[in-house]
Amino acid sequence: MQDLSKFQRMMVTLDLTEMDVYLIKYASMIAKAFEIDAVYFLHVTTSLELPEEIQEKYGNMMAPVDETLEREMQVVIDEYFEKPENCDMQIKVQAGAVTDEILKFAKVKVVDLILLGRKEELSGSGLHSKKIAKGSASSVIFVPEEEKYELKKILVSIDYSEHSKMAFEIAIDIQKKTGAKLLSNNVYRVPVGFAKSGKSYEEFAEIMLENTKEQCDKFFSQMNLEGVDYDHTYALDDDPHPADKIYRTGAELDVDMIILGSKGRSSAAAFLIGSVAEKLLMEDNDIPMFLVKKGNENMSFLEALFRL
Repeated sequence: MQDLSKFQRMMVTLDLTEMDVYLIKYASMIAKAFEIDAVYFLHVTTSLELPEEIQEKYGNMMAPVDETLEREMQVVIDEYFEKPENCDMQIKVQAGAVTDEILKFAKVKVVDLILLGRKEELSGSGLHSKKIAKGSASSVIFVPEEEKYELKKILVSIDYSEHSKMAFEIAIDIQKKTGAKLLSNNVYRVPVGFAKSGKSYEEFAEIMLENTKEQCDKFFSQMNLEGVDYDHTYALDDDPHPADKIYRTGAELDVDMIILGSKGRSSAAAFLIGSVAEKLLMEDNDIPMFLVKKGNENMSFLEALFRL
C-alpha cells in the first residue's frame, strides 16, 4: 500500500517572480498535509559572478550574488511559508542551466517531490516544467496561478494500470490526512474501427462502458478499500485526446487537485511522464496536477543508505 510516507524531501523551485508566492503558499500546505521532513527552496541563475565593470567599481562593497539572492528569497519565504514542526528548511541558490541544475539537485538531495510553477499570465520565463518532469524520478506537483491552498476534493484519473493503483493509494492517504473528498474517473473510448462490427457508435459505446466497468471491479478488488469513501465515475472520450476529457471532468467537478500515476514499465522508463500527462500540462492551467512516480524504483543503494 502506497502512502504519503514515501514523500520525505520536497524541493520548491523559485524563479524570483510573482509566481513564487503561489508556490511558497502551496508548499506550506503540502508540507503540512504530507508531513514532509525537509523542504529545499531552490533558485537557479545563469551566473553568480558580478559584471566586470561592477566588480571593479563596487566589488569591495558588494555581497556575493548567491547570498544576496538567498536573503531576498528568505524574506518572501518567511512571509508566506508556515514551516511545520520538525521540518527542516534550506534555501539554495545555484548557477547553471535551469533544468540541469534542478535535476542534479533533486538527485543529490534524494528529493521525493518537486513543486513546479505553471504560468499563464504572470511575467517571467518560468521553468522548463515538462523537461524537469520527464527527467526526474521524483513525483511532481504542478502549481498554477490560482489561490488553491487546500485539498477539499481530489480527482484520480485511472486507466486500471499498476501506476493508477499507486496514484489511487496515495489519494486514499491524502483523504485520511486531510478529509478531502476522493473522486476517481476512467476515460474510455470507442475504437476507430467500430463500424466494421455492424453496430452504431452509441451501441459500441455501451459495449465499451460495460467492458470498463468489469475492469473497474477487478482493479478495485486488488486494494483494501475498507472504510474508504470514494466516488468512481466513467467518461466517454469524445474529445480529441483523453487529457482534454480528464481536465474537463476535473473542472466540472471543481476539484482542488488532479492525480495521475506516471507511465513506464521499467525502472528506466519510470522517468517518462506519458502522453496523457504531457498533454494535460498543456490543457490544464488552473488545477494543480500531481504526477506520482515510483521514485524508489530508481534509488541506488547508496542513495537509500543516506536516507537511514
